[in-house]
Amino acid sequence: MEIVRVPLATSAQPQIAAGDIAFVNYSDQGGPFRHRVLFERYAISLVQQGQKQIYRAGGDTLLRPGQGMLIPEGNAIIAEHSHTTELYRSFIVFFPKSLGKDFMQPSSKMEAPYLHFQTNAYIRAYVSHMCSLIQKQQVLSAEMAKLKVRELLTALNELSPGLLSSVFNKSQSSLKVLVEQHLLHPLTLDELAFLANRSLSSFKRDFEKEYAVSPQRYIRERRLEMAASELAKGKSATDLYLNYGYGHLSNFNTAFKRQFGATPADWAFRNTK
Repeated sequence: MEIVRVPLATSAQPQIAAGDIAFVNYSDQGGPFRHRVLFERYAISLVQQGQKQIYRAGGDTLLRPGQGMLIPEGNAIIAEHSHTTELYRSFIVFFPKSLGKDFMQPSSKMEAPYLHFQTNAYIRAYVSHMCSLIQKQQVLSAEMAKLKVRELLTALNELSPGLLSSVFNKSQSSLKVLVEQHLLHPLTLDELAFLANRSLSSFKRDFEKEYAVSPQRYIRERRLEMAASELAKGKSATDLYLNYGYGHLSNFNTAFKRQFGATPADWAFRNTK
C-alpha cells in the first residue's frame, strides 16, 4: 500500500510555506478508507468540516469540527471524510520538532503519544486569520512563520500546560503497548507493523522474540480474555462476537472453546457474577 508523506502530499493545497514551516488550508473529498501516512514533521491538525480518524502507536482518536490534535513525527493511519456533500476540510500547521522543543524547554517528565483538544475562541480566531492570509497569498518570512507557530503553541499550552510538553518528550512505545492500544480496532497486522515503524516480518519476529508468542496469537487470546470478562458480566456471545473480531458467531464459539475448554454459554453460566 502506498505511503502518503506529509507535508509533501499537501503541496498542491492552498498554503503559506516558509522554510520548514507550512500553514495549509486543506480540503479533500476523502472517504472511509484508511491511508498510511508518514508525518515527516510535527503537525497541528484542526478539523473544520467532516471528521478525521487517526491511529497512532499510542492509540486512536476521532476528530470532529472544533477539535484538533498535535501529531508527532512518525507513522499514522488516517481516514478523513465528510458526512455531507461538502468537502472534508481542516487547517494544518507543519513545523519541525526542534521548534516545539525549543518553545517548551524541558519542563515535564511525562510522555504522551499526542495531544487531542477542543478549540477555544482564540484558536478559532487564529485559524480564521491564517486562512484569510492564505487566501490573500500573503508571504511570511521564516521568522514571522516561527512566531505564528509559537502563538498557536502558546494557546495550546494554556489549554493543557503539562500535556503539551509531554508530547515533545515522547519516546518509542513497546510493541505490547502498541498492540494493547489497538486490540479492538479494525487494524490488520500489517497496519500495526506500520505504526511500529517495522516491516511485517520484522514486527512478527521482534514481537515473538520479546514476548515468546506470535502477535496473532497474543491478539486472539487477549480478545477472548476480554470477551470472557464481558460474559461474566452477563453479556451473551451474540452481543460480543463482532466486537472481538469475529465475522460469524460459530467462529467465535469455536475459538472460545479452544481457549477456555467450554462454550461461551457454559463458561458464562459457571462464571456470571
